[in-house]
Amino acid sequence: MGKINFKGAKLLLVAALLVVANVVYLVHPASAATLSNTYLRLNRMAAGQDSTMRLVFKTAGAGATTVVVNMNGADATTWTGSSGTVSTTQAVSGVSGCDVSATALPGTLAASGSGSTITITGVTALTATTTYCVDFTTATSVHNAVAGEYHPTVTVGSDSTTTAVRTVSNDQVVVSATVPPTFNLALSGNTDSFASNLSSGSVSVTTGRTVTVNTNAKNGWYAWAYDGSTGMASASASHTIPSITPGTGATLSAGTEGFLFGITSITQGSGGGTTSGVAAYNSNGTTTGSGLDGTIRQIASSNGTANGAVLTVKELAAISPTTQPASDYTDTITIIGAGYF
Repeated sequence: MGKINFKGAKLLLVAALLVVANVVYLVHPASAATLSNTYLRLNRMAAGQDSTMRLVFKTAGAGATTVVVNMNGADATTWTGSSGTVSTTQAVSGVSGCDVSATALPGTLAASGSGSTITITGVTALTATTTYCVDFTTATSVHNAVAGEYHPTVTVGSDSTTTAVRTVSNDQVVVSATVPPTFNLALSGNTDSFASNLSSGSVSVTTGRTVTVNTNAKNGWYAWAYDGSTGMASASASHTIPSITPGTGATLSAGTEGFLFGITSITQGSGGGTTSGVAAYNSNGTTTGSGLDGTIRQIASSNGTANGAVLTVKELAAISPTTQPASDYTDTITIIGAGYF
């Protein structure tokens, strides 16, 4: 009987065990890892409201080509058990940035819903430890469950995590405000004067004043004027240099008495309307305008809002060689306005 070689048998046994161990190691699947840096954002949180969503996650390993969101999660707070639903029709889009410097989920993406889950396919193999973002853009992507906290599970390839979403009774604040009607008319000053004494040899013009209008009246605004003396009157001379043809355009001539009021320029400002003077009161600044009397007469108007609309107004006077001399010729012109709301 031959002698048994125990040493050789031991070596064969060790070699066999090593082979089996290596085979087991090679066929054993890699263990799943936990995703990190994850949020699932409902773009409406109100219970019973249809909503789009945004998903952000950071991969653990590489190579995943599918993304699955199970709204039911793994605990008792089931989305579909609380009146929540998932649309079978889904549209998705990779988005970069997403507040966390994410990379847009890559690929020719397609998605569908079934039961409590939404599955995204067509994903280009993902890179390890990379933050990705994708939007679920269908308006009815999910129908929100009753108010409460829910714990959906997000699975990317073989890696997954559980996150939290909240539905609430009301997620909106209704803001209300009143914009009051406004109107303002301002004169640049309350006195106006001729640069020199009146002379029968020329028509004299005052330095002028501006009338500035601001209003939010959408239909525009109006300006009017009237004159209590119907001209420039002197108490000491008991004489009035008369207003000429109030409400009708007129032209003064040197040597013939007359007093006129006129708009010599208009600046529109940044309002929404167009401002124009009444024809009779549009003045060339040297000889034309119209008289004023005790009747309130329209001098200008606009067909829209005003922000710094400016009228420049001046008075014009001519005297005759026999006009009574006096140093107290005066007149008071009242200018008023209103917004057309």
